[in-house]
Amino acid sequence: MSSADQAHGDPRRNALHDPGLTGITRLSAADTVRARIALAVELDLIEAGERLPRDAEIARALDVSEMTVRRALEAMAEDGLVERRRGRNGGTFTTGRSDGDHAAEVYRQDAAEVHRLIDVRTLLECALVHHAAASATAHDLHAMAAHVAEATSARDWSEYHRADERFHLSVAEAAGLAWALPPYREVLAELYTYFIPYPIDRLHRANEDHVRIVDAIRRRDPVAAVEQMRAHVQVLHHTMYVGGAADA
Repeated sequence: MSSADQAHGDPRRNALHDPGLTGITRLSAADTVRARIALAVELDLIEAGERLPRDAEIARALDVSEMTVRRALEAMAEDGLVERRRGRNGGTFTTGRSDGDHAAEVYRQDAAEVHRLIDVRTLLECALVHHAAASATAHDLHAMAAHVAEATSARDWSEYHRADERFHLSVAEAAGLAWALPPYREVLAELYTYFIPYPIDRLHRANEDHVRIVDAIRRRDPVAAVEQMRAHVQVLHHTMYVGGAADA
C-alpha cells in the first residue's frame, strides 16, 4: 500500500475494520493460528499429548510467519493449552485442553462464509478440471502424480496440506485458462485460511480422490473428472469443522 493510500484512507484498509465483515478478519495472525489448533483439539482431531509439527512447518502449512506461530504457541502455553518442552525430545505438545477458546469461537461464527467459499471453489474447480481433461500434457500429468505421491508420503497434516495445495494448483494450471487462475488462487487461499489440522490417516483417505481425479484426466474423460472433483470439494461442507468434522 502506498503512503498516499495510508494518508487518504485506502478503502481496502478501512474495509478490514468493517464490523460487517466475517469474524476472522478481526483476529490477529497469531490468534488465527491459535484458533485452528484449538479447534482441532476441541474436535479430537489432535489428541492430548500429541506432538505438533515444528514451528516452521506449521508456519508453511498455515501460511503465516514462523514468528507468528511462535507467538501463538507461547500464548497457548501460558494458558495451559500446549506444553513447550526443550531438549533432544522436546517440541510442542497438546495438553488436551481447549477451554472454549475465544479465537476458535470466532472461526465457528464464520460458517456461512466457509460454505460460500466451498461452493465457489466447486464451481471453479469443476470448470478447470473439465478443461484439464482435454488439454493436460504429459508434463502436467507427471506434476499431478508427483504431488499425489507427496501427499501419500506426508507424515503429518502440515506436510499433507502443502502437497494438497500443490496438487490442486497443478490441475488448475493444466486447464490452460490463464485468466481463471487469479480468481481460483484467491478463493483457494481464502478457504485455506480456515484450514485446521486433521489426523493424517483421514487426509490420506482424501488423497485417494486425487488418484481418481488424475486417472480421469489421463483417460481424457471430462465427465468423470468433473464428478470426482465435485464430490471431492463438496464433501468439505460436511468434513470441515463448520459441518461437523468430528462426525465425518
